[in-house]
Amino acid sequence: MRVLFLGTPEFAVPTLDALIRSSHTVVGVITQPDRAVKRGKTEPCAVKKLALASGLPVFQPLKIRDDAQALKGLGADIAVTAAYGQILTQAVLDAFPLGVVNVHASLLPKYRGASPIQSAIAAGELETGVTIMRTELGLDCGDILAAEKTAIAADETAGELTARLAEIGARLLVKTLDNFKSVVPVKQDDAQATHCKTIKKHEEYLDFSAGAQAVVNRIRALAPSPCAKAVICGETYKIGGATVCDGNGRVGEIVRCDKSLVIACGAGAVSVARIQAPSKRMLDISEFLRGKKFDVGVICGE
Repeated sequence: MRVLFLGTPEFAVPTLDALIRSSHTVVGVITQPDRAVKRGKTEPCAVKKLALASGLPVFQPLKIRDDAQALKGLGADIAVTAAYGQILTQAVLDAFPLGVVNVHASLLPKYRGASPIQSAIAAGELETGVTIMRTELGLDCGDILAAEKTAIAADETAGELTARLAEIGARLLVKTLDNFKSVVPVKQDDAQATHCKTIKKHEEYLDFSAGAQAVVNRIRALAPSPCAKAVICGETYKIGGATVCDGNGRVGEIVRCDKSLVIACGAGAVSVARIQAPSKRMLDISEFLRGKKFDVGVICGE
């Protein structure tokens, strides 16, 4: 099959790499325009770097909806998307004889939307997976072509799970294309769908009124980026890891700060494992507490 690939971040790299190594032909790569990183300088995204290194033509339309005819001219049989970052119009979907398929990092129909990995971890899910689906107008509502489950480890962060799902998705996508003629699409049950939006800035701050396990799950869901945050003594600290522990106190109260940093929650408490002070690097809690301690009784919050 002649394939046009659309993707942008690191999650999409294994899928592009698997396609390049497969029996299919990648006719080109569409990715988001380069973004400014520091002092006005731009840097190519992860997908663009691989595409260029592999000698593939790269296209970076500002608005892909305006380029349906140009896409048709590339002669692809099918398009594959993986965290591309732009909404496709019907004209774009119709540009490919076999349509468009997407690599989605959840077991659809649950967790449609922009943050399926973070949402699954924050909700305390024990398993998730990857779905290969047909792309239709609407939010992740197309027919399911293939799916693969995987357990979520009790201490697994969003960053770690993202990397694993990227590899699973890459393998599953190529397998799906290899057997495309025999794949039987399955309609999604819309009644089982949930929608997860892009994480907002205010949602990065921990709500210690929740139970301790929910707080730990939230920290895992936001690690390593954008990272969970808490205001302590008027300054915003990033919390990179924590575990559930024994402890009682007012919501958000520091109830221990010696060799460990324990914060009371709505039920139970959490022991902070990694923390980052403003303008500093992330440290294991033992290293952090050698240089700074908080008074017991201080309330952590937003």
